Amino acid sequence: MRIRSLLVFASLAAVLSCSGCDSRSRRASARLRSENALLQQQIDALESRQRELEASLRAIDAESPAGVKASAEVPQVATITVSPMSGFEPGETEGSMVLEVHVQATDGRQRPIQLVGPLEAQVLRPVPGEPPQLLMDLKLDPEAVREAWRSSLFGATYLIPIPMATSDIQPDMPLLVHVFHDDLRTARRLEASGTVAHHLSTDDR
Repeated sequence: MRIRSLLVFASLAAVLSCSGCDSRSRRASARLRSENALLQQQIDALESRQRELEASLRAIDAESPAGVKASAEVPQVATITVSPMSGFEPGETEGSMVLEVHVQATDGRQRPIQLVGPLEAQVLRPVPGEPPQLLMDLKLDPEAVREAWRSSLFGATYLIPIPMATSDIQPDMPLLVHVFHDDLRTARRLEASGTVAHHLSTDDR
C-alpha cells in the first residue's frame, strides 16, 4: 500500500512538473515569436529606407541624358495649402491649447505629394489698425517633416502641433496662419495662408 502511494505521488509530481515545463515553454515561445516579429518589422523598415536612399542617389545622378529626362518626369510640389482640418485641441496643462495646423501639398495635377525640406508655421493675431501680432513661430527640419506626415479619410497632410496659451485665443476670433516650405528638390520657397478660429461648444457658452 505504501509503495502504491509512493508511485501515485511520483506520478503526480511528474505530471505537475511537465505541466510547469509546458507552461514555461509556451511563454518562452510566445515571447520569442513577439521578438522575432518586432525584429522583422525593424528589418523591413531598414530595407525600405535603404531602397529609398539608393533610389535618391540614382535620382541625383542627372549627368546622363537619361537622368535629365527622368528628373523632368518626376512630379514636383506645385502648391501647399492650410487644410480645413486645422483646429484647436486641449493642451496637456491647464491654461494651454494646441493649434494643430494641417498642411496639404499637391502636384500640378492636384494629387497629394510628399514634401522634401523644412516647413515653418507662423500664428498671428489680427490687430485693428496695426500689423498682425506674431504669437508663435514653429519650424520643422526635413526629418521632422517626414515624421509629420498623416493620412486620413480626408487625405494626406503634414501636422504641425503648435502649443498656445488660452490667453492668446479669443473664442470665435480667427487667427492667421502662414506656412512656408523650402523645397530642397527645386530650391523654391512655397507659401500659403489661412485662418483658424476656436469655436466654443454649446456646453462652454
